[in-house]
Amino acid sequence: MFGSPKKPKDPTPYPVSTFSRPLATTEKSGRFAYVVDTDEIIHVMPDGLHVHPLILGLAQEVLYAGDLVIEGAGTIAEITNLSGTFQFRSQRSLCCVVQHLRQLGFLVKSVMWYCPRGRSIRQLNC
Repeated sequence: MFGSPKKPKDPTPYPVSTFSRPLATTEKSGRFAYVVDTDEIIHVMPDGLHVHPLILGLAQEVLYAGDLVIEGAGTIAEITNLSGTFQFRSQRSLCCVVQHLRQLGFLVKSVMWYCPRGRSIRQLNC
């Protein structure tokens, strides 16, 4: 499903944030940073500056990372590949995240791809 795991660009072994948790369809509305761990579990915490390395902590590798906006229980308004820490370049893997979310029971409305080397943005049809 996903490609090879990727190490964070910042190798500091930060502790795991107390706000980090596995994503559930009962999650309340808000903007979150997410990572997909090597067991394909999606973990989230409220989005902010340089939070991706805190989600799993200890400079662990992840299968994918980005941001998402939940607009209500079970509904993801938008999901992206935005992560300065991991900078994944695979659109296919972002679609794998979307597929995984749908299998978990989420409705995903919008998938936005941000080019890591520029300012281009485009909507993906996953």
